[in-house]
Amino acid sequence: MRKIILIGTLVCLNSAALAQEHTLTTHTMLDAPEYLDLGASGPSVGDMYLRRGEVALSEDGPVVGDYYTQATLVFHDEEAGRSARAFHKEFILPEGSIYTMDFVQLDHGRPVEAEHVSEGAIIGGTGDYAGIRGTYTLRIAPSGDRAETTLRYWLGK
Repeated sequence: MRKIILIGTLVCLNSAALAQEHTLTTHTMLDAPEYLDLGASGPSVGDMYLRRGEVALSEDGPVVGDYYTQATLVFHDEEAGRSARAFHKEFILPEGSIYTMDFVQLDHGRPVEAEHVSEGAIIGGTGDYAGIRGTYTLRIAPSGDRAETTLRYWLGK
Protein backbone atom coordinates (compact mmCIF):
# COMPACT_ATOMS: atom_id res chain seq x y z
CA MET A 1 0.00 0.00 0.00
CA ARG A 2 2.85 2.41 0.79
CA LYS A 3 4.38 1.89 -2.68
CA ILE A 4 1.10 2.89 -4.35
CA ILE A 5 0.82 6.04 -2.22
CA LEU A 6 4.45 6.96 -2.92
CA ILE A 7 4.03 6.46 -6.69
CA GLY A 8 0.79 8.48 -6.65
CA THR A 9 2.52 11.30 -4.75
CA LEU A 10 5.42 11.37 -7.25
CA VAL A 11 3.00 11.49 -10.21
CA CYS A 12 1.09 14.38 -8.60
CA LEU A 13 4.30 16.31 -7.87
CA ASN A 14 5.55 15.78 -11.43
CA SER A 15 2.17 16.88 -12.88
CA ALA A 16 2.19 20.01 -10.70
CA ALA A 17 5.63 20.98 -12.04
CA LEU A 18 4.45 20.54 -15.64
CA ALA A 19 1.32 22.58 -14.98
CA GLN A 20 3.40 25.55 -13.83
CA GLU A 21 2.70 28.64 -15.90
CA HIS A 22 5.65 30.20 -17.70
CA THR A 23 6.01 33.60 -19.38
CA LEU A 24 8.21 34.42 -22.35
CA THR A 25 8.36 37.89 -23.92
CA THR A 26 9.74 38.32 -27.43
CA HIS A 27 10.67 41.46 -29.34
CA THR A 28 10.63 41.66 -33.12
CA MET A 29 11.30 44.29 -35.76
CA LEU A 30 8.50 44.75 -38.29
CA ASP A 31 9.42 45.46 -41.87
CA ALA A 32 6.64 46.05 -44.39
CA PRO A 33 4.91 42.73 -45.03
CA GLU A 34 4.94 41.00 -48.38
CA TYR A 35 1.40 41.36 -49.77
CA LEU A 36 -0.10 38.68 -52.01
CA ASP A 37 -3.11 40.17 -53.81
CA LEU A 38 -4.83 36.94 -54.84
CA GLY A 39 -8.41 38.09 -55.51
CA ALA A 40 -9.85 41.28 -56.84
CA SER A 41 -7.48 44.24 -56.86
CA GLY A 42 -7.07 45.58 -53.32
CA PRO A 43 -7.98 43.81 -50.07
CA SER A 44 -10.21 40.76 -50.63
CA VAL A 45 -10.77 37.30 -49.17
CA GLY A 46 -7.74 35.09 -49.72
CA ASP A 47 -5.15 37.88 -49.79
CA MET A 48 -2.13 37.31 -47.56
CA TYR A 49 0.33 39.38 -45.59
CA LEU A 50 3.62 37.54 -44.96
CA ARG A 51 6.51 38.57 -42.71
CA ARG A 52 9.83 37.16 -41.63
CA GLY A 53 12.18 38.64 -39.08
CA GLU A 54 14.47 38.21 -36.12
CA VAL A 55 13.51 37.53 -32.50
CA ALA A 56 15.14 38.99 -29.38
CA LEU A 57 14.17 38.37 -25.74
CA SER A 58 14.55 42.00 -24.70
CA GLU A 59 13.89 45.26 -26.53
CA ASP A 60 17.50 45.89 -27.54
CA GLY A 61 18.82 42.40 -26.82
CA PRO A 62 20.74 40.06 -29.08
CA VAL A 63 18.94 38.10 -31.79
CA VAL A 64 18.14 34.57 -30.56
CA GLY A 65 15.92 33.30 -33.36
CA ASP A 66 13.59 34.03 -36.24
CA TYR A 67 9.86 34.32 -36.84
CA TYR A 68 7.48 33.84 -39.74
CA THR A 69 3.88 35.08 -39.95
CA GLN A 70 1.02 34.55 -42.34
CA ALA A 71 -2.17 36.60 -42.11
CA THR A 72 -4.87 35.52 -44.59
CA LEU A 73 -8.01 37.62 -45.11
CA VAL A 74 -10.98 35.33 -44.39
CA PHE A 75 -13.66 38.06 -44.33
CA HIS A 76 -13.73 41.52 -45.88
CA ASP A 77 -16.66 43.96 -46.07
CA GLU A 78 -15.37 47.29 -47.39
CA GLU A 79 -18.75 49.04 -47.00
CA ALA A 80 -19.17 48.04 -43.36
CA GLY A 81 -15.46 48.65 -42.67
CA ARG A 82 -14.92 45.17 -41.24
CA SER A 83 -12.44 42.41 -41.93
CA ALA A 84 -11.01 39.33 -40.28
CA ARG A 85 -7.85 37.38 -40.93
CA ALA A 86 -6.46 34.05 -39.85
CA PHE A 87 -3.11 34.81 -38.23
CA HIS A 88 -0.38 32.17 -37.78
CA LYS A 89 3.09 32.72 -36.38
CA GLU A 90 6.13 30.52 -35.77
CA PHE A 91 8.86 31.55 -33.33
CA ILE A 92 12.06 29.61 -34.09
CA LEU A 93 14.19 29.62 -30.93
CA PRO A 94 17.32 27.64 -29.96
CA GLU A 95 15.25 25.29 -27.74
CA GLY A 96 12.57 24.63 -30.41
CA SER A 97 9.68 26.34 -32.19
CA ILE A 98 6.43 27.80 -30.81
CA TYR A 99 3.32 28.04 -33.01
CA THR A 100 0.47 30.53 -32.45
CA MET A 101 -2.90 31.21 -34.06
CA ASP A 102 -5.70 33.78 -33.92
CA PHE A 103 -8.55 35.26 -35.94
CA VAL A 104 -8.04 39.03 -35.84
CA GLN A 105 -10.97 41.37 -36.47
CA LEU A 106 -10.15 44.81 -37.89
CA ASP A 107 -11.95 47.79 -39.39
CA HIS A 108 -9.86 47.56 -42.59
CA GLY A 109 -8.14 45.00 -44.81
CA ARG A 110 -4.60 46.38 -44.53
CA PRO A 111 -1.69 45.22 -42.34
CA VAL A 112 -1.99 45.80 -38.60
CA GLU A 113 -1.21 49.35 -37.58
CA ALA A 114 0.75 51.03 -34.78
CA GLU A 115 -0.60 50.33 -31.27
CA HIS A 116 -2.61 47.30 -32.44
CA VAL A 117 -3.17 44.75 -29.64
CA SER A 118 -4.55 41.25 -30.09
CA GLU A 119 -4.66 38.00 -28.16
CA GLY A 120 -4.52 34.46 -29.45
CA ALA A 121 -3.72 30.85 -28.68
CA ILE A 122 -0.45 28.97 -28.47
CA ILE A 123 -1.27 25.81 -30.38
CA GLY A 124 1.91 23.73 -30.26
CA GLY A 125 5.64 23.49 -30.34
CA THR A 126 8.74 21.42 -30.98
CA GLY A 127 11.87 20.58 -28.97
CA ASP A 128 11.68 21.89 -25.41
CA TYR A 129 8.28 23.41 -26.32
CA ALA A 130 6.66 20.09 -27.31
CA GLY A 131 3.24 19.90 -25.64
CA ILE A 132 3.04 23.67 -25.11
CA ARG A 133 -0.38 25.30 -24.62
CA GLY A 134 -1.37 28.78 -23.58
CA THR A 135 -2.19 32.26 -24.80
CA TYR A 136 -0.28 35.25 -26.10
CA THR A 137 -0.72 39.01 -26.35
CA LEU A 138 0.74 40.85 -29.35
CA ARG A 139 1.37 44.59 -29.05
CA ILE A 140 2.55 46.74 -31.95
CA ALA A 141 4.67 49.67 -30.75
CA PRO A 142 3.44 53.26 -31.26
CA SER A 143 6.17 53.62 -33.90
CA GLY A 144 4.68 50.68 -35.84
CA ASP A 145 8.10 49.17 -36.53
CA ARG A 146 8.36 46.82 -33.52
CA ALA A 147 6.19 44.22 -31.85
CA GLU A 148 6.24 42.69 -28.38
CA THR A 149 4.64 39.30 -27.84
CA THR A 150 4.05 37.99 -24.34
CA LEU A 151 3.46 34.23 -24.25
CA ARG A 152 1.84 32.73 -21.14
CA TYR A 153 2.07 28.93 -21.29
CA TRP A 154 2.44 25.60 -19.63
CA LEU A 155 4.10 22.44 -20.92
CA GLY A 156 1.87 19.40 -20.97
CA LYS A 157 4.51 16.72 -21.50
